[in-house]
Amino acid sequence: MTEHLSSGRLEIDVSVFGAEHRVSLQGQIDERTNLDDLAVRLERRVIMDLEKVSFINSVGVREWIRMLRSLEDRGVFVRMKRCSEAMIHQMNMIVEAKGNAEVESFFAPYLCESCGYEGSMCLDVGENATQFRAGEAPLLPCPECNGSMEFNEIPERYFLFLEDALSG
Repeated sequence: MTEHLSSGRLEIDVSVFGAEHRVSLQGQIDERTNLDDLAVRLERRVIMDLEKVSFINSVGVREWIRMLRSLEDRGVFVRMKRCSEAMIHQMNMIVEAKGNAEVESFFAPYLCESCGYEGSMCLDVGENATQFRAGEAPLLPCPECNGSMEFNEIPERYFLFLEDALSG
């Protein structure tokens, strides 16, 4: 069963699978968003799919951080997957925007020099940990021409949010 919530310009779907809550967010996290209702519904283990978070501003970051802190205070484990570029930019600027959550996968900007295709590609942290530790992004095949796509950002800056996950 999936429960649908709405807060401002953010749509939230919450499903329960055994002891795990799966949360999918879509839209904008901003001054119209209140995540308190979401936080109280979640317990034990939470998997958050953030692919469709298109925007998050400073007030939205404050709400996001409050929610993560509330979950952490209650001992709720949070794993984020398919984090949008908007979320990654905030996690890189504000450490608390990641909190103690584990990032499983995230989107990153790529460019194909052969055909000019630009796209946001999903990268798995575990599969690419060795490259991330070396400060490198994986090369990916272009979905348009099958050429080699290159990371279209500065790796040292874009992968800052992974620092604690990749140390040790």
